[in-house]
Amino acid sequence: MTVPAYDYDAPLADERDDWKRGGLHFHCYMARMTSDSYGNEGQRRDLSSPLPPRVIREWLQKPQSALLLTPATPEDAVDWLRTQWQPHGDRDEAHYARALHDLRCGNDVLWGEWINAASQHLHTAIVGTNQGCH
Repeated sequence: MTVPAYDYDAPLADERDDWKRGGLHFHCYMARMTSDSYGNEGQRRDLSSPLPPRVIREWLQKPQSALLLTPATPEDAVDWLRTQWQPHGDRDEAHYARALHDLRCGNDVLWGEWINAASQHLHTAIVGTNQGCH
């Protein structure tokens, strides 16, 4: 018996619209953290703190001032993601394609990485919501 090779990129070509059926729009967040703020569990769990939460959905409970953009479509959200990451060594297109696919499926996207010779952690999050919040 022969098992055919699986095409891992094939699902990305499927233009899902789960986000539309769920009535979602997107909230974009970005933070730069030092190692001290990255490891400050108390501040990150505090919903009044602008530091990124440990649980991505808790971004929706953080101060309104933390909200940077509210794109209406997954494509606009990924465009924003691209602008945040390009100055730090752009990702290949497959990363953006996966993010777009995840958002179209109604999933949230979180990217984080140590930048500037590992002195800062760049945290970006795109959270889908159907709440009438603005």
